[in-house]
Amino acid sequence: MELLQLTYFCDAAVTQNFSKTAQKYNVLPSNISQSIKRLETELGAPLFIRSANRIILNDRGRAFYREVRQALDLL
Repeated sequence: MELLQLTYFCDAAVTQNFSKTAQKYNVLPSNISQSIKRLETELGAPLFIRSANRIILNDRGRAFYREVRQALDLL
């Protein structure tokens, strides 16, 4: 788990869109998607419900977001 992954995750959770997150960090949307996928694999659970143009946090994602946001705020 990397700090950048967690940053991408939190931003994607807020924007509900990998493309908007990618624009903010000047990377390709596929980089964001792959980063989140690696994070989900490491955690052993999906964090988002994915649709064609939008992503929404699932229950695990919401719980993880609260913890990560708090940790990032402390940093």
